[in-house]
Amino acid sequence: MSRGFTLVEIVTVLLILGITAAAVVPALSRLAPDDELTRATRRLERVLASSQGAALERAATVEVAFVPESNRYWTWLNDSTALDSGFVSTEPGVRLWSSTARPRIRFRPVGTVDADSLMLTGPNGAVFITIDRWTGKVDVAPR
Repeated sequence: MSRGFTLVEIVTVLLILGITAAAVVPALSRLAPDDELTRATRRLERVLASSQGAALERAATVEVAFVPESNRYWTWLNDSTALDSGFVSTEPGVRLWSSTARPRIRFRPVGTVDADSLMLTGPNGAVFITIDRWTGKVDVAPR
């Protein structure tokens, strides 16, 4: 009578552990708290998505202007009707940056966009935000 485990038993146990780990890891990653940069990025994405939706819904150009020094934004229709305003982030250490002094994004009623690129910097890194000119899709790339 031999002692120990057979190869089939060891492979079976490893397979079960692998399947269990594959099921548990995604659930655990959702438990991690968001950092300041992630929250600011999501906020900016919501502002841009609602502005694009307003342009398509109202069949009018919607413009979003940013003031990087104060992390503020303003949204209005092409007839100067104000739609929204607020802060991109109130988190300490998160800053909005652009190569232009007052970046603007114009969402056209046909779905096209005229936009300046934006960057959010935070304590844990930075994200570069671009918008596809033809589709209006927001692309967030970590830097």
